[in-house]
Amino acid sequence: MNHIAFCGADCAVCPDFLSGKCPNCRKSPQPGGDACRPAACCLKKGLLCCGDCESFPCADMADFYAESEGHRQALARMEKVAGLRYVTLRQRPALRERAAGWFHSKWGVPEEAYLECMDAYLAGETEYGWYLCLDGERIVGGLGVIENDFHDRKDLAPNVCAVYTEEDWRGLGVAGRLLKLAVEDLRRHGISPVYLVTDHTGYYEQYGWEFLCLVQGDGEPDLTRMYIHR
Repeated sequence: MNHIAFCGADCAVCPDFLSGKCPNCRKSPQPGGDACRPAACCLKKGLLCCGDCESFPCADMADFYAESEGHRQALARMEKVAGLRYVTLRQRPALRERAAGWFHSKWGVPEEAYLECMDAYLAGETEYGWYLCLDGERIVGGLGVIENDFHDRKDLAPNVCAVYTEEDWRGLGVAGRLLKLAVEDLRRHGISPVYLVTDHTGYYEQYGWEFLCLVQGDGEPDLTRMYIHR
């Protein structure tokens, strides 16, 4: 998994982190302070990184991002992300067929199954929505919400499903923003908590999800981790 710092750097490729110049804000017992201004600011505002701030790019941090190659790379990453758009399928219903085809190409579930869920959402029969990240008109990330993501705990609903980010956009917080969009949209419609099943450990926790229990997937030999966002 990529580890994104408060300054927006991808620690796995950041020259400052790899050379030991970085204080490692994600693992420090008390991140922030003079050693890392972006960390201190983000912690105060409850943000994952500077790029999530409404004030980005911030003039107060201009000198910080100019002082090293690692910081300059971090700024470039966040500026790239700033050009993305996050939409619900209701906002862009013309993407219905293309979105169904995109999800099918990533997960192998028949397009008809996606279209059935999307049509119910577009018709107002359910508030379980579909959420997309767009680079121009290209779909680079997406997820959906359904009643049950093929497991035995039917009481744990609804479920986020089909979370996917195109490889060239990974490590930039796309999935995190989609998850936030979905959770906030559902909460506005009185739907909370929300659940998801995943084999990942340590990824969803950074976006406010908590491990809940193990569930049995339909036709799966092993148990799968179930997370909750309250």
